[in-house]
This record gives sequence, C-alpha cells and structure tokens, in this order.
Amino acid sequence: MINLFDYTDFRKYLADYYNDRKKDNPWFSYQIIANKAGIKNKGFIYNIINGKKILSKSNIFKLSKALGHNRYEAEYFEQCVTFNQTDDILERKNLFERMCAIKNIGKKTSEVQLLRRDQYEFVSNWQHVAIRSIIGMHGFKGGYKRLAKIVNPPMSVTQAKHSVQLLEKLKLICKGKDGNYSISETGLTTGKDVINVAFQNFHFAATDLARRAITVFPVNKRNMTGLTLGISQKSYSSICDEIQIFQNKIMEIANKDDEANRVYQLNFHFFPISDIPSEKEKP
Repeated sequence: MINLFDYTDFRKYLADYYNDRKKDNPWFSYQIIANKAGIKNKGFIYNIINGKKILSKSNIFKLSKALGHNRYEAEYFEQCVTFNQTDDILERKNLFERMCAIKNIGKKTSEVQLLRRDQYEFVSNWQHVAIRSIIGMHGFKGGYKRLAKIVNPPMSVTQAKHSVQLLEKLKLICKGKDGNYSISETGLTTGKDVINVAFQNFHFAATDLARRAITVFPVNKRNMTGLTLGISQKSYSSICDEIQIFQNKIMEIANKDDEANRVYQLNFHFFPISDIPSEKEKP
C-alpha cells in the first residue's frame, strides 16, 4: 500500500501509486485517474509524472480528490507539489517544515524527527558547511563577529551563532576544555528523503554562488569554464565516471593540504540542453 507521507517527490509518489494500482488491475490507466479528476487531456497524468507539465492549484485539488486523499493527505499533497515546483530556497525550507508538521499532526515530535530537521538544515545551507570548514582550518573561540565576516558573502552575527549551535548539536564540531572549537570525526547519516531534498537546495544555492563569483571575483581568484558537447548516453556515463575520478583526486589534494586557509566551492554542472528528436522531427 502506497503511503503519501513516505514521499517528498510528488511525481515519484504518482508513479508508484500508478504502478501499485496497475499490479492489482491490469486495466488501470492514466486516463482513469484523469477522468476521476475531471481532466480531459489524455496525456496529462503521464506528462506530470515525467516532469513535462506542472500542476496548477486547481488541478492539485482535482487530482488529490481523485486519488482519494483525506484532509491531511490533501494538504500534504498540495505542499509537496508546491515544494517540487519552486526553486526558491526559503520557500522550499518553509514548505518542507510544513510537510513535516502535517505528517506528525497528533504525534509528539520525537528527538529523531528533530534531528532529521537539523540534518536537513545543515545539508541544505552552504553557510553551515563553510563555517565547519573555517573552524577546521582556523579554530574558533567565540569570535562570532569575525567568523561572520570571513564567510563570503558575509553572514550576520546571529546567523553565525545559529550555525555554530547547529554544528555542535549535530556533533560535527566539538568544544575543547580550552574553549576552542574543532571539527569532530562524527559523520552525518540521514534518511534518503532528507538527503535528496536537502541536496537539491544546496545545489540551487551553489549555482547562485557561482553566478555571483563571475561578477565579484577577479579572474585569478575564480576558474569558470564550460563545454557544449554532442554525445550519446554511453559517452555521458563515461564522462560521469571521469568526473567522479577527478572529484576523488581533488579531495585527495585538499586532504593533503597542510596550508589550507580559505574555503572554496567547486561545482560540476553537466546536463542536457536539447531533447532527442524522433526520426520525423530530425532537422
């Protein structure tokens, strides 16, 4: 039985819902769902699942009703769809918290749930990652004003304090007897839903940072290159393997650097900018 509350990706939920119903009834189809929702377009549900169409507010309500959602499921589904269809980081954070709240209505929030929320915030926000790296290189004894200024672009003192508190709560940094903070060896383990959603937010923010770097930093302080390639799926996979090898090499260089004094962000952006035309569509 498919449980909506197990999902943060509404398209994955719809695909699994369809496949689950199809197993029980071979005659079940996308059209049956569309008919129940009062939607005439035959390919509507298929296109939604495959990311070719977006769900409007009115169609969210219609589809939710067709899927037989109760009051809380309908509200969760609406938040989930909006969450997946926006790239505004602050809005996504608020929507994710709302989804967690709906999921746990009537239940006491457990320590595990609070931990997952903290984990989500850490992975989502590049500033927390940067603060941890800065503390690892320079240490930290409570100079929040200086710590906030080191981050580029600078953060507020309040944000710096919150970041340190979060890192300490997650045991990613620890305070020594001398009052100096340092990086702990504790790893961060999260659920798949937390990781997938949080990393989307992180990559959104990292892309914005890259755009800012082009205008803010001189050429000798940043490296921006790009390639436009015509390749097959096989070559795509091979290039992805090479990127992973390169990433491992970069990490090896960074880990051996005893003179590290600055935090850098390295992004790998590799994505299609064309569709595959059918024989009829070939120019």
